Amino acid sequence: MEPVNEVICNGRTIVLPTLEVVKTIPTMSAGTNVDWLLHIYFARRDFGRCKRLIERELYRHLNPEYLYFVNGLIKREEGNNIEALRNLQKALDLNNKNIEIYKEIGKTLFTMGRYNQSLAIFRDAEELSTRLDHEIFHFIGELLLRSAASRNEWEMAQKEEQEAKVYFQKAVQTGKKIESFQRLAEILRKEKQYHKAIEVLESCLLLSPENTDVLTEIGVLYLKLNETQKAFDRLLEVIQFDRNCLRGLMAFGAILQSRNDIDAALGKYKEIAAIQPNIAELWNNIGLCFFKKQKLIVGISSLRKAIWLSPLNYNALYNLSLIYITAQQYASAFHTLAAAINLRKDNADCYMLLGICLRKLEDFDNAYTAFERASNISLGRTSNPTAGNVTKMGDNENGTAGRGGGNGGAATAASSSSRNPLIHLNFALFCYETGRLAMANEQYNRFVSSAQDLVALPTEYKYHGTKLKSLLKISSSSVSSHILSSETDVVAAGGASGAPFNPKIEGDYPAPARRPQDNTLHNYANDSQLQHHPAGEDIRDYHDYNYQAENQMQSNEMPLEVNAVVNNEE
Repeated sequence: MEPVNEVICNGRTIVLPTLEVVKTIPTMSAGTNVDWLLHIYFARRDFGRCKRLIERELYRHLNPEYLYFVNGLIKREEGNNIEALRNLQKALDLNNKNIEIYKEIGKTLFTMGRYNQSLAIFRDAEELSTRLDHEIFHFIGELLLRSAASRNEWEMAQKEEQEAKVYFQKAVQTGKKIESFQRLAEILRKEKQYHKAIEVLESCLLLSPENTDVLTEIGVLYLKLNETQKAFDRLLEVIQFDRNCLRGLMAFGAILQSRNDIDAALGKYKEIAAIQPNIAELWNNIGLCFFKKQKLIVGISSLRKAIWLSPLNYNALYNLSLIYITAQQYASAFHTLAAAINLRKDNADCYMLLGICLRKLEDFDNAYTAFERASNISLGRTSNPTAGNVTKMGDNENGTAGRGGGNGGAATAASSSSRNPLIHLNFALFCYETGRLAMANEQYNRFVSSAQDLVALPTEYKYHGTKLKSLLKISSSSVSSHILSSETDVVAAGGASGAPFNPKIEGDYPAPARRPQDNTLHNYANDSQLQHHPAGEDIRDYHDYNYQAENQMQSNEMPLEVNAVVNNEE
């Protein structure tokens, strides 16, 4: 007899009735479509049930296309790309008009690093597609960018990059993929179309208002346009959303540094160091902060740590050479500049500083060669100024003070060395003191012509230019009134442009063939750059933002422009 369930209730024993429910197991006849069930399991990421269902139904299903398709996706999720390709190919053999299968095959090839094959598959999908598919457009643009980066022919690379730009524009117009907006902005930034890049990223914020990467990139782009207040507002939002956003903190610190709020900038850099201390751009900017505070030994130590972390960091090498010159350690500056020139052989400012070092070391022949090379480069091609740069972690590509690269977004000096009158003025002064009066006159004329294009000429430039003019007995009629304007007007112009100057100049230039005792003024700025650097990929390139320091030093050259880099990228 089966046991019965008994309970005692209110002193009495009650026998509970039993209820037996028989449930029949549903059976599916052969040919029943189970695609819907497989889709539910896959959407729930219940891959175990998916595989059991596929194994049971694969060889008795009337159309196993979807079974092969889902099995390929599961294999890719598990990291077995070869099996994923085999299953997706079987699905494609059953239906070669299914665009989704083409897309998944292309994604799998992309994951495997077979970019050329992936590009061919996505182009086939584009031809077969009857509608505008933003995912196809995005991947074609991504693959074209990668192809352009690996090209040796510049023209071919440019052509593919422009084609990628067109595809990203289509992706942005037809879909809402954040990566498409970011990639399009990256191309526009590389083309220096900063306003258009900001518009694209502002549209991206409508999809993701709290995306710190997008907000940081907008802040860095505003820095490149020298709109520091807008950059400050955006970066402040980044810090409010994520206090551990390294790139945002770097850019924010660079803005504080550009406003000469050195202690606040060092406070931000301290927060970054607590999170991730081994960042070359961080120590690069810290070094320039201490340089601003005239703590040269600490500044040198910080920049040497930046170089130790990133031996090929051009910005840190350049900034270190500037501090060595300020500390009158010309031999050390010479070796540092030599390393920087090996990285960028077409930078006129580097050769100008090298000429200054050689002159201090009394190697006048090589100093003349260095000045001549700087002059020829500035006349023949454009190169970015690199004197004292501040890096903002962001490209690269592109805040921090000093020249650096990595982690993203950035700002650097806006003027190019081809428009830098300082090169020709330093060369003219050197030629005058060594008795090369004809060359000194020629370089002075080049200084005048290049200075005419500047909105505001620093007082130091005007002072030394006027002094040299009188020594060379150049007629006042050949000199632009822009350069010979009163000192009060020049200072006012500098203040209006956001770069006030308060120089103190002492000493006069002696007669030719004697060594004059002029002064060198260092103006350092912030950037990312930044340049193209930004770190890694762009953390890098962080480039176009500078701040000027009122800093005097006894030297035989004219003002040295020190520009700051913001990481990134460029």
